[in-house]
Amino acid sequence: MKEKEKKIIEAGISLFAKKGYSSTSIQEIVDACGISKGAFYLYFKSKEALMLAVFKYQFQSIQERLDSLALDNLSPREIFIAQLEAQLAEIYKNKEFIIMQIREQAIPLNPEIEAFIRKMSQEIGSFYHSSLLAIYGEKAAKYVFDLNMILQGITHAYVKLMMFDKANVDLRKLSTYILNRMDDLVAGYIRSNEEPILTDDFVNQLSELYPEPNKEDVIRHINLAKDRIKHEDTIITLDVLAEEIMLDSPRIPVIQGMLGNIKNEPTLQSITAMIEKFFKLDTK
Repeated sequence: MKEKEKKIIEAGISLFAKKGYSSTSIQEIVDACGISKGAFYLYFKSKEALMLAVFKYQFQSIQERLDSLALDNLSPREIFIAQLEAQLAEIYKNKEFIIMQIREQAIPLNPEIEAFIRKMSQEIGSFYHSSLLAIYGEKAAKYVFDLNMILQGITHAYVKLMMFDKANVDLRKLSTYILNRMDDLVAGYIRSNEEPILTDDFVNQLSELYPEPNKEDVIRHINLAKDRIKHEDTIITLDVLAEEIMLDSPRIPVIQGMLGNIKNEPTLQSITAMIEKFFKLDTK
């Protein structure tokens, strides 16, 4: 990203947070950057285009924070707590902008913005899904989609508490506390043997609403999964998959063979599904 483009995005974030999206003009943005409108339009064709860039910029900052964590030799439980704490810290850092989004319901959503918001939601759901399976294993697999939904709801409620009520919360303590509540839920599900609300078929129908993954999405998820995997053979399989996917002309039989090696690994279900969706593989 060019320095001037970054400057425009950061000015947009600041002004949108202070004044609201609708009340901020392009003229105010360029004045804050010390550039002309012509220079603005070299990078962004409209204010909506800038808004999309802001979403991408902030989401990338969360991804980079998670990717930079030192997770070697940590258990799946410790990894999730560290990642959730980092995610909450990044969200809180941008709280003024997020509050603006919540309060200002009139932000015009073009198809690109709507698709990217769905992608952000999908990324968060995938992160929780993989983490829950890594922590609880096969015993929670039946309930993982419901657990994911409840986990997102609890986290969202605490985020709103911190933002709107300005509650001062220790993020490491909160992350640990939230995971402890997942322990209680898993124990309760197993004890009751109740049928889940969110079945595989139900979730597969919902997944059709979300945008197709791109190559960068797939590679990033493979790299993140390697932090949770301890088996050398599985790590080698993931490395081979990543190398093959990065080729200009990936060999589908090789990819299918590698997917066969990890098909029984619960923690890699979401990655397997993502790769199958990306290459439009027949999973029947």
